[in-house]
Amino acid sequence: MLDHQIHQIVVVGAGLTGVMTALALSHCGYGSLSAPAVTLIDRANQTDAKAQNATRDHRTTTVHAAGMAMLNALDVWPLVAKNATPISRIKVAHGQPDRGRLNLRQRSEFLLEWQSDETPLAYVVSNQDLIDALYNRLAARPIIQITGHEVTGFDSGNDFARLQFESRPDLRCQLVVACDGANSKLRNYASIRTFREPHRQTAIIANLISERAHENTAFQRFLPGGPIALMPHGERRLSLVWSLPKDEASTILTLNEDEFANLVLTAFGETLGGLRLDGPRLSWPLQPTITRKMTSHNLVLAGDASHAIHPLAGQGYNLALGDAAALADCLAHANQRGLNAGHQSICSDYSDRRQLEVVAMTAMTSALNQLMSFQPKMAKIVGAGMGLVNRSPLKTVFQKSAMGGQLMRANLLEGRLPE
Repeated sequence: MLDHQIHQIVVVGAGLTGVMTALALSHCGYGSLSAPAVTLIDRANQTDAKAQNATRDHRTTTVHAAGMAMLNALDVWPLVAKNATPISRIKVAHGQPDRGRLNLRQRSEFLLEWQSDETPLAYVVSNQDLIDALYNRLAARPIIQITGHEVTGFDSGNDFARLQFESRPDLRCQLVVACDGANSKLRNYASIRTFREPHRQTAIIANLISERAHENTAFQRFLPGGPIALMPHGERRLSLVWSLPKDEASTILTLNEDEFANLVLTAFGETLGGLRLDGPRLSWPLQPTITRKMTSHNLVLAGDASHAIHPLAGQGYNLALGDAAALADCLAHANQRGLNAGHQSICSDYSDRRQLEVVAMTAMTSALNQLMSFQPKMAKIVGAGMGLVNRSPLKTVFQKSAMGGQLMRANLLEGRLPE
């Protein structure tokens, strides 16, 4: 069975990346209010969506300064700004915390530090607030939503791709954007080769309340088993991301709340005083993944479908924002030249624009994690080098990169719509 309508841009996947991408691409000039150019495919049906909404997502996402400008241009940021926590300072330490020091000395353990007294370096946003805001703005845009149907096949052709489903007509599409996550089925259907690291670490995420104020500071400590990060999220509230060897993580998840909070305190140190758990603990296996190429005929990979990186730098969603911003510019440029959304130049332009940032961020996060977590001799050298970086011009380069919009320029990342 075939749906005879030709869909110009089809986004597959309706998580944070997919909904944001559909919203961004609805501004690239194709289609109209009466004939929407963008179609969003969500495998969950309406009943599933209501059940998911009943269970609040306790996770958070770090959005860099350029990402905030992009979400503001899409009119999403005003809906989340009230509860977003700005990061004005980042502190990084290496090794186990020193015991018995005064608080002033404890703070000096963080040998690498960035600070911005003007524009925040980044913001920490509730996943639930962000997805609610994205759907709110999505409802006002000319976007077709297909829910309750999962893609079961993908065939690329000369002019159109064909998306297959089990219980609805197939779709003919000029361009398919795969936002279906690190285990992307579309990527597999297109036979795009992928390199995936073995599962050696598991990330534990949770929210904590601290005894002392975090002063809008994001903390990261590199430990032998993996980095532990505490991101500010609310007054004296912190979002924990702790990467651990997978067997150790499994054991830690069985601890009761007090035991868990005390173990976090032992690992992180007493910089923020005592810590207590606030809400559930979650975990996911860490298997950083990067694809051999970001596109195929009539297909573009975005977000984790293209590059699932280690969470130590908090840049995963920011890369997805960059993907959507770059693709929106590529499509807007093609539309201005009178080309359809499936023109081959769009895929090649997208790959050219994204390659540097994606490769650089993937290499940096994976290499740093490998050195710090699995190469103790090298970890000591890198740890000692933190103080040198803190006093060198490289510090400014890293700070600008952390704020986004440096390795790739795009209209949305500079706060402008692509159309």
